[in-house]
Amino acid sequence: MIDYLSGKVIYSTESFFILDLNGVGLKIFSPYKVEGNIKVYTKLYIKDEELILYGFKTREERDLFEKLTSVSGIGIKHAFSLLKNLSAEKIVQAIEDKDITVLSSVPGIGKKTAQRLIFELQGKIDFYENELLEDAVNALTNLGFRKKDAVNVVRNILKKEESLDLKSIIKKALVELSKNVGEK
Repeated sequence: MIDYLSGKVIYSTESFFILDLNGVGLKIFSPYKVEGNIKVYTKLYIKDEELILYGFKTREERDLFEKLTSVSGIGIKHAFSLLKNLSAEKIVQAIEDKDITVLSSVPGIGKKTAQRLIFELQGKIDFYENELLEDAVNALTNLGFRKKDAVNVVRNILKKEESLDLKSIIKKALVELSKNVGEK
């Protein structure tokens, strides 16, 4: 419905902010405090005939929030607590690695809740910053490499050289992944 909004934050707390959107003040709930001119990715919920708008720094964080809240027993407060205390990438990594310790280190997330998150979301969250990364990882996993390894290697390649095409990224990744296989 509303993908994102851009405007100036005129008031901010730890749980919500007011975004001035051409003279209209929108109250947006968020897991972090924001200031200044921003672009915020949003999710609109209807609760008891009230419209509630939630805002996130990136589209990926919003998508992760939706996945988290889809898990039985994980509400908005739990999802906010996770996003407030861990980066989206760290949450996904903990779920994929079955790292109960990292997830349960977040206030409000106990061992059983962490286990439920892992059980329901492991392997179901694709968290890619861009299409090129996603395509390269898909190609490498189709060649038999572990998704986790492929994501790490491709991210490192893209950090060093941003102007590569898909073919070049896959070639470099194959060299790196082959080194890692030889070391194990």
